[in-house]
Order: sequence, then structure tokens, then C-alpha cells
Amino acid sequence: MHHLITFCFILILVGSTASAAHPDVVLLMTDQHRFDELSLLGTPGADTPAIDQICQSGMMFTHAFVPTPQCSPARAAIMTGRHPHRTGVVGNVSRNRNVPAGMSAPLDATVPSLGALFSKAGYQTAYFGKWHLGKSPAEHGFQTVGVASGREISLRVADFIRELKRQEDRPPVLLIVSWINPHDIYFIDRKNTIVDTEIEAILPKSLDDDLLTKPFPQRHFLAMDQGKPFQSYTKPQWTRYAQYYHQLTTQVDAEVGRVMNSVRGQFPDALTVFTSDHGDLGGAHQMPYKCPAMYDELIRVPLAISWRQQIKPGKSDALVSSIDILPTLCDLAEVPIPTTVDGRSMRPLLNGKSPVESSWRETVFGEYYGKQKWRAPMRMVRSHRWKYTRYTRYGEELYDLEKDPAEIHNLADDANFKTVKQKLASQLNDWMSRTDDPFNTLRVTDRFGEQLDKQ
Repeated sequence: MHHLITFCFILILVGSTASAAHPDVVLLMTDQHRFDELSLLGTPGADTPAIDQICQSGMMFTHAFVPTPQCSPARAAIMTGRHPHRTGVVGNVSRNRNVPAGMSAPLDATVPSLGALFSKAGYQTAYFGKWHLGKSPAEHGFQTVGVASGREISLRVADFIRELKRQEDRPPVLLIVSWINPHDIYFIDRKNTIVDTEIEAILPKSLDDDLLTKPFPQRHFLAMDQGKPFQSYTKPQWTRYAQYYHQLTTQVDAEVGRVMNSVRGQFPDALTVFTSDHGDLGGAHQMPYKCPAMYDELIRVPLAISWRQQIKPGKSDALVSSIDILPTLCDLAEVPIPTTVDGRSMRPLLNGKSPVESSWRETVFGEYYGKQKWRAPMRMVRSHRWKYTRYTRYGEELYDLEKDPAEIHNLADDANFKTVKQKLASQLNDWMSRTDDPFNTLRVTDRFGEQLDKQ
């Protein structure tokens, strides 16, 4: 009997050296996926059963934020655990040698990041899908790379996992899979775009915001930039926009499901994280896509961490940031956490107990640099109740999220909230000082890259 038990134990170990100490790790990311675009939240039109399953099997964070509402800098922050101004990627990465005013050069491979850290710790590392950080994931510690899109991603992941099955004694795996959708909402007005108009959809409460009390870059985006075609949008057109957004998230959810079927077949006890790089306005404040702003539709995203038999299903309303993902994964996988990270391990939040805010964090911070040739820097601090945003040259915003969750009423110039604004401004100043933020030295440009002298 003793020999039989020993033999069975050996069989269990064959094919993987992953363990609770060094688990297989899977990070799944969508693109431009707003926090409320989950069917488990009861959002009309949302249909995301695969993502729901991840959220319901682990710890779901209801107040997860990104440090910037743009693809490249948000992804660099996830990969490094640092705020964008400390990664060197503050805007979307440019392919041009002469980087436009609102963009950035590729992520520096010398900055410690997930692929390099886990590879050094003995993990087999793989990255499939959208990268958007310049050059190749291979330069950042990923041994297997598949830059693909759509259905091809799940097929290539399945091939990778089948190859793992052939390895008799494989190391633990770090697998990152990144999809582009629902980012293809940008194709809403193309002639060949087919939209399922039977999908249920509701419009945002802030759709009729006239933006008169909002900083100039928001109005300029709507009047002269990517928002211009939407100035004349009717409510039926915005409904079609919402239907297409639901359609895209349903499509990407199906791909998430295919990948998770492959993952569960090979490593059912993998530590799994699902999130997105940023959100989408979807008609909030009359605007599409993403713009120079810090509204929750842009910076609040889904985040769930699932680990069978290690993390009990639950929800946490703690304020977390995507810069917390790297230190959390390193902590749980017993990979050394770089001393240069700005994020914190979320391990204390994974036991289902809500910590006192002061013992975790009272605020999260955000930043924005620019888009294409247009540089319009801003900084943001958000607590559960309040949000304060400061623009270079263009003023401030203050919202009472408890009374005004749609962020319609800008209270920055209201004397009744002077004390609140001063406290938040002080917290923002302290954060900028602690993180060597160059915000106060940045200069704005117009949409054509010409620097505006008046500050």
C-alpha cells in the first residue's frame, strides 16, 4: 500500500514542477474594457460568461483603477509595477524615430518587468497577443512570443499548451494573453461594420453633459479631435455605439473562454488574473473612445484574481491599481519583488476581509501625458468619495462621487468645497514629490505639436 501511494504521488508530479509555492501564473488582458462591462454586474447588453467565471471563482475587485487611460503607458505600468512617469512610457509608443509630442519611445528593456523577473526565477515565460510597448516581448524576458489577434490567439495558446504536455518535467509557467478588443469600437462608423441592433443597451447618465464647466482639452477633443464626428450623434446612434461595444466584449469573452479551457486542461491550479488596460467613454460626457480626461469610464477596469484552493471567492472594494499586479504575482509566486516598484502586493486583500482604508490605501493616483502630437498633461487623485484632477494650464476638476457618480458637476471652483480640494491637492503634491514626478516641468502643445508658451 505504501508503494502504491508513493507511485501515485510520483505520477501527480510528472509533467510539472509547479506548486503552491511556485504556481503556474496566467494573466489575461482585454483592451479598452470598462469596469461595468460584465454580465455578472447586471449591465444590460453585457454578455461575458467566461470572464464572469474567473471573477466568481476568485477575488473580484470592484474599485480597480489604471494609472493612466492609454494603452502603452497602462501596459508598461502593469508590466513593471511602476507609475507611467517612472517607466519612461508616458504616452502611446511611437514607431517614429522622432517621437511626437504626445507619445513615447518603447519600454526600456533594462526596467525590471514581469517576463524578465519570472524568467530569472526559473519560470517558462510566454506572451501572446497585443504588446504595444515597442520592439518585442522577447526583449523583456518572454521566451515564447506570439504576436497575434482574434481567434489566432487562442489557437496559438492551445498549441503552446499542447507542447507543454509533451514536456515530462517542465518548469512553472508565466503565460500572458492580451486581446485587442473591445478596442475595435474605433471602427463603429466604418461602412462595413455590422452591428447587432437586437442587443439591449442603455445610455450613460452624463450623455447630456454640456462640458461648460470642464477643462478645455475635453471640449477641444469633442470639437476638433476624434470626438468631432460625434458632435451630431443622436441617441439612436449612441445606442448603436453601445450595442457594438457589447458585441465586441461578447466576442472577446468567447476567446477568453477558449484560452481558459486550454489552461484548465493543463494547469487547473494556475494563479489566474483578469484585467484590462483602460476603459471607454461610450458616450459619457458626449464623448467616444478615450480622451484627455480622468472619468471613471476611462480609468476604472475589471480585475479579478483566482487561484483554486488558495483564494476564496469574494469581492473587495479596496482601492487597488494595476501597478499592484506585478508585486502581487511576485509575492504569491515567491519571486523577488524589485525595490523599484510603486505598487503593493494585494495579498492582504485576498483573504476576503476588508481592511481598514488607512491600513491599505486611502487614495489611488493617475496621470495623463498626451495623444499623437497633442500634449495635455494632467494628474489625478481619487478616494472612495472624491476625485481631484489637475491640468497643466487648463484648471482643475473636483467631483463628489457619492452624490455625483456620473461626474457631471465640477466643484473645483465652489467655495463650499475649498477644504476638500485643498486636502486632495496636498495629497497629490505629496505623491508627485515622492515619485519624482516631472509634471510641473511639462509644457502643453496644440494638436499639431506646437508648444504653447503661456502656462
